[in-house]
Amino acid sequence: MRKRYALILPAAVLAVSLSAQNSWEKKTSFGDKRARAVAFSIGTRGYLATGEDTADAEKNDLWEYDPGTDSWTQKASLPATGRRDAVGFSIGNKGYVGTGIDASEAFLGNTLDDFWEYSPQTNAWTQKAPYPGNFGYGIYFATAFTANGKGYVCCGKIGASNYSQELWEFNPSTNSWTQKAFFPGGVRYGQMSFSLNGKGYVGCGTDENWFTNDFWEYNPVSDTWTQKADFPGSKRSFGTAFSIGQKGYMGLGTDGGYSNDLFEYDPIDNSWAVKASYGGEGRRSAPSFVLTGAAYVMTGKGTSGKHRDNWEYQPYVTGIDESETVAATVFPDPASDYLCFSSGNDFSGSGNMTIAVFSADGREVLTAKKAAAPDCRIDVSGLAAGMYSWIITSESGKTANGKFEIQR
Repeated sequence: MRKRYALILPAAVLAVSLSAQNSWEKKTSFGDKRARAVAFSIGTRGYLATGEDTADAEKNDLWEYDPGTDSWTQKASLPATGRRDAVGFSIGNKGYVGTGIDASEAFLGNTLDDFWEYSPQTNAWTQKAPYPGNFGYGIYFATAFTANGKGYVCCGKIGASNYSQELWEFNPSTNSWTQKAFFPGGVRYGQMSFSLNGKGYVGCGTDENWFTNDFWEYNPVSDTWTQKADFPGSKRSFGTAFSIGQKGYMGLGTDGGYSNDLFEYDPIDNSWAVKASYGGEGRRSAPSFVLTGAAYVMTGKGTSGKHRDNWEYQPYVTGIDESETVAATVFPDPASDYLCFSSGNDFSGSGNMTIAVFSADGREVLTAKKAAAPDCRIDVSGLAAGMYSWIITSESGKTANGKFEIQR
């Protein structure tokens, strides 16, 4: 029987243990069946907007997901026409949604260039400078990522047999767009993308004639693209991508059928690893957001039609598939300048420990290496106020995790 330890302290103590990782867990479904929506996260909340419902009607609504209560709440609708295949991302404490097309049948619709900023503090939208690509005629089926406080909209579809390889940078501070280096893989739409360490990663997609699996890294500082190891799954488009900690993830989508696989990308050694397949039916056009080190992938379209289910993915942050769960406590919570960890003797004799701290949107913001000991302390004075998660792993594979808050 494993012993658990607790310290009697004046501050609150949080006892936690690590559950199975590299796994999917079904959460509360979205309100209705739809596909081709966009999603983004701000702080500890996820957001899903726009898309197309089962009647093929284009939507302009916005919904907020709270992982703490596993519930959805409707927020202020986008004050513009409903749309599908738009782009969405977040920068700081604001969300951004724009572009897309306003009809189920493209030949009946208008390609859109408008761009909007959402503030969860005021639950209000503000129109921003329109997307200037395609000579100002808009785009749909583009992909988007963020890096260093700016947003990037890449490639997309202009119209029948007309595609883009443009890359445009949006600066929220100046409300302005700047054209950047063309995507070097040629014209493309239906790609997947994510961000890691100040760089963007874009892969797969189609030009309507061929599915692809090439994979590229974009460096905003030098405005250059570098080809990386090909995505190891089948060539495809309209998949799902996100990043957690120091790893990127891509999967799902269509290769003629509907896929439910998932692959993890490590930028350090430019390699891919197979991860647990999606918990629901294979599908395309399923948006995702990341909250406190976990990804949420929902809605989309599969063999049985459009979906409303929502699944949470917990990755192997340590890369150790078989690990021993131990109990640990953290204090003080809320913290200010430092955080103490206590695990009794559970980590004794397990080699050095690595303590990783993640922000609410899944970014690894602090890493510390400590000799295994019943108690240790790390400096968190450089972190902003907010909610964080932590994971301790030892050289022998013992692991524990939990959450804490910083108040200033």
